[in-house]
Amino acid sequence: MRPPRLASRPASAPEHRRTAAALAAALLLGVPLGGCAPMGQAADGAAQPSRVAAENAAQATVATQWGPLGPADRLLVVKVRQAGLWEIPVGREAATRASRPATRRNLAEIARQHERLDDLDRRIAAQLGVPLPDQPTAEQQSWMSEITGKSGTDYDKTAVARLRMAHGQIYPQVAAVRASTRNTLVRDFAERCETFVSTHMRLLEGTGFVTGDTLPDPPAVTGAPAPGGPDHGHSPAPAATSLVQG
Repeated sequence: MRPPRLASRPASAPEHRRTAAALAAALLLGVPLGGCAPMGQAADGAAQPSRVAAENAAQATVATQWGPLGPADRLLVVKVRQAGLWEIPVGREAATRASRPATRRNLAEIARQHERLDDLDRRIAAQLGVPLPDQPTAEQQSWMSEITGKSGTDYDKTAVARLRMAHGQIYPQVAAVRASTRNTLVRDFAERCETFVSTHMRLLEGTGFVTGDTLPDPPAVTGAPAPGGPDHGHSPAPAATSLVQG
């Protein structure tokens, strides 16, 4: 299926620079790229013009040579950068401070892979004109402090738990962009991110410290089958090819 055509024409160089500047302003103002925040109100009840402009820029879809670039696309590029800003130092520190060899080895490998992913992310951001953060979020900094404050086996458990939780949260977001983006450059980037995140989860699970209480809650679903009875293993479904007509 061909992606839908944009109604707007491709942005010229001045327009592209204005869009990038507006996106940078949105980030500085703390406006999430993936959703609308409540508009700020002036004393007379009117929306603050700068806040409205930032929100509109954050929600804009712009034309690029690789196809439409939407807010979810830009947010993924930012989130990957944000992940590297805290996972690289945590992995490097764990390489020497973790109590078990598997933790030292696997978290060091995660840091090395994030260095390569950050290089890719910065190239993608430059091509698409997406402004990137240069420090971990306040929440990420609190995780780093929490991990650093531990010692022995508690250090391993805390580092692995925080990293595995973060990977479990971003994994479905990467998949959603991979499945829906109309931008071919972002689609390729998301596909490569899927490989990195999946590998990192396996490395974390390979430490032996990933338990049920370190995983995010399962998604709520509808239409799931009920559990099978005690003899369910003795009645396999027939091959799909035997059910296909013609």
